[in-house]
Amino acid sequence: MVSTGRRPGNPGLKGKLLNKSIEAYVLALETINRLSVTYRVETFAYLICNAWELLLKAKILEDSRQKRAIYYPRQRGERPRTLALRDCLKKVFPSERDSVRRNVERVTDLRDEAVHLVVGQIPKDVLALLQASVLNYHRLLNEWFDMSLSDRVPVGMMSLVYDLSPEHTDLGSPVLRRRLGKDAADYLTEFEAEVRREHEDLGKPSEFAVEIRYSLGIERRADSGDITLTAGREGKATRVVEVAKDPSRTHPYRQKEVVSQLNAALKGERNVTTYDVQCVIEAHKITKRSEYHYHGQVPGNPDQYSREFVEWMARQYRLDSTFFSDARDKVKLLRARARARAASND
Repeated sequence: MVSTGRRPGNPGLKGKLLNKSIEAYVLALETINRLSVTYRVETFAYLICNAWELLLKAKILEDSRQKRAIYYPRQRGERPRTLALRDCLKKVFPSERDSVRRNVERVTDLRDEAVHLVVGQIPKDVLALLQASVLNYHRLLNEWFDMSLSDRVPVGMMSLVYDLSPEHTDLGSPVLRRRLGKDAADYLTEFEAEVRREHEDLGKPSEFAVEIRYSLGIERRADSGDITLTAGREGKATRVVEVAKDPSRTHPYRQKEVVSQLNAALKGERNVTTYDVQCVIEAHKITKRSEYHYHGQVPGNPDQYSREFVEWMARQYRLDSTFFSDARDKVKLLRARARARAASND
């Protein structure tokens, strides 16, 4: 059951697009996480791109309120054609450097190549690209349409299952290159390098690629590390205990400190106000993004925000100078719609 926050059945063309999009998304996850499927990478690429295209068309309809907005102009006698995925992306994300847009465009590149090559195994930097696409979709479905897939897609299912051993992900491995074949291996080597360079150029945003990194260090105190390793009796049994993170370290800023840190990061490029930040929080549903926001269970605790949230806003502004004004406009629209719904229910 999908929780929509809207009328049951989600009628109309927009509702049909969303329902089909969600089906494609769920199938994509089921396929990539089923290790017995040998054609899973290619199938995932086709399905996740289809999910994105339908989601974007629903978003275009939502914003324009016009059915023709998702169609190309046509001459008399021509069959009507809806927008292709890349053109949908251009409409919804006008900035060519938008991290979500570039992520989906890169995944689309992989899908197009998968039509011609066997790419059954992929390197970890490409896997990081796919992982970001999965998370971006779920976040924007919720942000744009107030829809949650928590009943159908457990959180663990959104973490792509993959063997990260070198013979499965390192394109320098002779074993992997033999499995892929020369053409596919050469293509993926070049593609991975391009993805890595672009991730660096964009400032390593998690919306473009989710980095998978593990680091170990020896700490004198058990509560100073992220993971604790302990030996059992006679050194035979072992266990791994994850240490809870301290929110004062992971999310150290209150809202006024976010404003101060953000203005320092922008270095006079723009004077950001508290209202600007409040609008970003509301427009982009930041309180639902645990990497950016934390709120303790004790009554009266203030909202806390991470350094990553400050960096994300600074990066979005540099990519698109209308970022804060767009957030203000979106909040005005959301509040106007909420008032209209409340009035219609009275």
